[in-house]
Amino acid sequence: MAAITTFKTFTTYLAQLPVAGVKRLYENPPASLASADLPAKWTGLPRSTEPAMTFTSAGGWPALFCEIIIAIEPVGQSTQSANYEATIEMLDNLSEALRGASVGRAKITWEMNANVQVQVADQAYWAVMAVIEGR
Repeated sequence: MAAITTFKTFTTYLAQLPVAGVKRLYENPPASLASADLPAKWTGLPRSTEPAMTFTSAGGWPALFCEIIIAIEPVGQSTQSANYEATIEMLDNLSEALRGASVGRAKITWEMNANVQVQVADQAYWAVMAVIEGR
């Protein structure tokens, strides 16, 4: 495992992480999505916390957080049951990809949520969102 040295290292790794079933990986949030590119994956902007390691010095072992967003299908297209099943399958695929991920000084942890819709341009999409924590 490599040490996380920058926000760029962390977000680039997560953006490039392959996930089964994803047709298009974006390096940053897309301005629009084409149906042929779905499901599509990108990362949000990262954030971090860095508590003091001792009472005499600032900084320590930072925790970095970043969202992975996967848009699956436009809301209102296809059938609800098909979109539901595709979303459940994408949760499994993303979980499998994250279990094999290796970035930072320790294993990453994550929280996934499929009870979200992501808005791209003027269209809402069925989506999976995961918040990844790395150290």
